Amino acid sequence: MKRYGISLAAAAAMAFGATGTQAADVNLKLSYWVPPSHLLTPGYKDWAAALEKASNGTIKTTLYPSSQLGSGADHYDMVKTGIADVGLINPGYTPGRFPVRGAPDLPFLITDSYKAAPAIHRWYKKYADKEMADHYVCHNYSHDIGTLHSAKKEVRVPDDLKGMKVRTANQTIATYVTSMGGNSVQVPIMEAADTLKRGITEAITIPWDGLTHPAFKFGEVTEYTLDVPMYVSTFTHGISRRTYDKLTPEQKKAVDSVCTPEWSALVYKHWYGDQTKRMAEIRASSRKITKVGDAEVKLWRDAAKPVYDAWAAAVQKAGHNPEQVMNELKAELKKADALF
Repeated sequence: MKRYGISLAAAAAMAFGATGTQAADVNLKLSYWVPPSHLLTPGYKDWAAALEKASNGTIKTTLYPSSQLGSGADHYDMVKTGIADVGLINPGYTPGRFPVRGAPDLPFLITDSYKAAPAIHRWYKKYADKEMADHYVCHNYSHDIGTLHSAKKEVRVPDDLKGMKVRTANQTIATYVTSMGGNSVQVPIMEAADTLKRGITEAITIPWDGLTHPAFKFGEVTEYTLDVPMYVSTFTHGISRRTYDKLTPEQKKAVDSVCTPEWSALVYKHWYGDQTKRMAEIRASSRKITKVGDAEVKLWRDAAKPVYDAWAAAVQKAGHNPEQVMNELKAELKKADALF
């Protein structure tokens, strides 16, 4: 039982029929792969406090940052098997496994990540139980708008990417880069600055805050930023079904109350606030920022067609109607004023 974050004493109490008035204590292991200085951490603390209150003190949460329990790409399976009770999942780290959930990662789709978070949550709810059956999908959100940052060469149009080695955010953006003649290099985010410094890569796709955030400082190893809202990389917070199924009805109700569209934004609000502040500071700095017009943006959007086609084929293969899936997502994003 220890592997699920529930003590032996708590397990025994459940086995002998703990009631809502005397629920067994649970300590959830929440695992994530960014450092504790990352501003997801205070969001997790807010969420943990709300869950503890909603469960009348019977559910507490312990944070495990910096890949202490396993690498970023392993987090879905870590939660599935109970190594972690709750985990930060980047679906793009496991290409082809979650084709429906990959839709919000497609280029030029989302303009405001904070508004988009509840919309993505509402959209994915009908698909989550099938596509991520091993998880209780608690939250859906993304980082803020990401784009391309290059070390020594200005990039203005897709042709400028030809032959460039780019550390890409996920499989969707990797496909996008390679379709334009670039070379995708995928390494863990915490190793990406070193690859840029050593010339192993020449550019990186990240949100703007990665340029100045003390955990990353990609601004020290890149000179140019392309000023287009190219993409977002999306995340889920999954709770192990093994863990959730062992909770009392009252505890499940408490978990449900903090796994909502609203909480998909709230758990992310500290990071989002920092991202928007850093973006404004970078824009006002001496950074070499490449602004482009509508004609250039159209070239970037047109270049994304092979990525959309690949996504649609994967979704269809998984037994879904890609047009319906995309229309449902766009409708939710439009209602939230977050659609490109």
